[in-house]
Amino acid sequence: MRRLSLLLLAAAALLAAAVSAEPGPAPKLSPDFYSQTCPRAERIIAEVVQSKQMANPTTAAGVLRVFFHDCFVSGCDASVLIAPTHYAKSEKDADINHSLPGDAFDAVVRSKLALELECPGVVSCADILAIASRVLVTMTGGPRYPVPLGRKDSLSSNPAAPDVELPHSNFTV
Repeated sequence: MRRLSLLLLAAAALLAAAVSAEPGPAPKLSPDFYSQTCPRAERIIAEVVQSKQMANPTTAAGVLRVFFHDCFVSGCDASVLIAPTHYAKSEKDADINHSLPGDAFDAVVRSKLALELECPGVVSCADILAIASRVLVTMTGGPRYPVPLGRKDSLSSNPAAPDVELPHSNFTV
């Protein structure tokens, strides 16, 4: 039990660092970014992902892993969520991302659909993934930490980036 608590604290620390360490000019991120434009955004995301976690107890681990894969490669911009097409590959095509759980992607998609009904075109997928990760860390016994919001979604996804940027299971310390 103590090991699980330490693991959750480490994950929360990693997430807090990841959400505040985006490259480029400092965006104007704020925990209350959607307070005027979509005040129920966090509650809607929480309801969706908590429901997913109750139905499938591996959802939390999957969402946290997808968030890590997204933030580790070019910042927390939802580029890992971009689907490949017949004309262009995406980060999902990278070998290291083939094992990312579909259930985690489903949690984000369901959250986005629910948000689009309430406040269309307002909440970014990057923020949905950040909020969903925090909600699920807290739900599974980890701490609740502030999540600065206001990220923009990436418009591109490089299929080679994850294999270069993410640590592989055979890497040494």
